Amino acid sequence: MNKKEQVILEARKLFKKYGYKKVSMDEVARKAQVTKKTIYTYFKDKEELFKYFIKEELEQIRQRIEQKEKENLPFIEYVSGCIYEMLKIRNESKLFNNVLEEFKNQENDNFLKLYDQEIIEYIESKLKKGIASKQIKECNTDLIAFIIYKVYIAIMFEYPKRIDEKKVTAEITAILKNNLCIREDKYEKEERK
Repeated sequence: MNKKEQVILEARKLFKKYGYKKVSMDEVARKAQVTKKTIYTYFKDKEELFKYFIKEELEQIRQRIEQKEKENLPFIEYVSGCIYEMLKIRNESKLFNNVLEEFKNQENDNFLKLYDQEIIEYIESKLKKGIASKQIKECNTDLIAFIIYKVYIAIMFEYPKRIDEKKVTAEITAILKNNLCIREDKYEKEERK
């Protein structure tokens, strides 16, 4: 294992265990058995090192979503399933939950915003694809992606009662189908004109 891999390994352990604020670059260097100067040759600062792990988790989400694409589901069910998977991963992430706890009372947290924005952009890209393929209605994709994501966030993290995640996904899927989907009979009539 080279020095960069050692830094990443030890920093990941520390961030998962203690969160962002409590971990110092001195501690990362000590655990990785390198100097701070060595760490700074790979990462500009602690924030950049931490963003590495956020991007790593987002890549894991993308890989799980790519598996969903292989299921060949109807568009809205696919989008709902993807969001469910993203939130499930987010909910299970020790790294994310430690950071969420640290920053939950602060409005200006770049890490949570980066995480959320990446997911919203992904949802928006899928909505645009659905519009292009005429599976869903023309809409403000940025706004709808934001709404869809925030509904899931509110239910997964703020709803005060215990939930069945699959039932919630089914309910949200029904809402999306009723409001975003183009009815086949209407679409067929428009095509004949």
